[in-house]
Amino acid sequence: MKKVCLAGCGRLGHVIADGLMAGKVPGAELTAVLVQTAEKLQAELGCLVTTDLQDLLSAKPAYVIESAGNGVVRQITVPVLEAGADLIVLSTSIFGESAFYDQARAAATRYGRQIHLAHGVIGGLDVVETAAMMGEVTAGLTKRKFSKGSARSDAALDALADEFHATAAEAMEQYPDQLNVAISLALAAGNLERTEVHVSPAEMVDFTIRCDGIFGEAAFYTRLGDSGPDLAAWSALAMLRRLTSPIVF
Repeated sequence: MKKVCLAGCGRLGHVIADGLMAGKVPGAELTAVLVQTAEKLQAELGCLVTTDLQDLLSAKPAYVIESAGNGVVRQITVPVLEAGADLIVLSTSIFGESAFYDQARAAATRYGRQIHLAHGVIGGLDVVETAAMMGEVTAGLTKRKFSKGSARSDAALDALADEFHATAAEAMEQYPDQLNVAISLALAAGNLERTEVHVSPAEMVDFTIRCDGIFGEAAFYTRLGDSGPDLAAWSALAMLRRLTSPIVF
């Protein structure tokens, strides 16, 4: 049985914890959870709940799943790898920072571990990465969202401008916590400066990624329903299942 720890237990963290406790990843068990306030979750989760990273790592996990934001990724990456665990990351935009990317890569190499970037709510990153191996690609992301202040919007969507056009590098600087999928796409394409990001208002939340290269062209569309944001959490669970299964995609 592979021990799995979780860093963060907000909406997405709860989905991940519930999935692990329900056996959605055979051979994996939730061992400990790192949070800011532990009291309310101990009875609910039935495992170690702690505010101390060293307590979490003392559980000797094989994998740590992050669902708490860029600040936590910055804090835990090197200690997790040094402790002998792989790290699965939902807050991928921090890897658009070249200095942090280099630090994390060096630590993974030094300790013989891996960092796995979850796909979040978009698909097609495997095609983009493959196309970039063949040759130079041009990639782009279009996100449509509810307008600020609309009845169906929320704080996360309101933090992002209704109209925004930039490169992925510029998006990372202006919205470091709101456009993880844009940075993931740029990393798969291998170029933050040539990956375009477009945001516009709509009566829905959806994502279209596109990629052009010597292979031809590709596009992938995702429209989120009411439970759509939870898809990001399930992408981390799917990543974990691939890492622990004998046959994988």
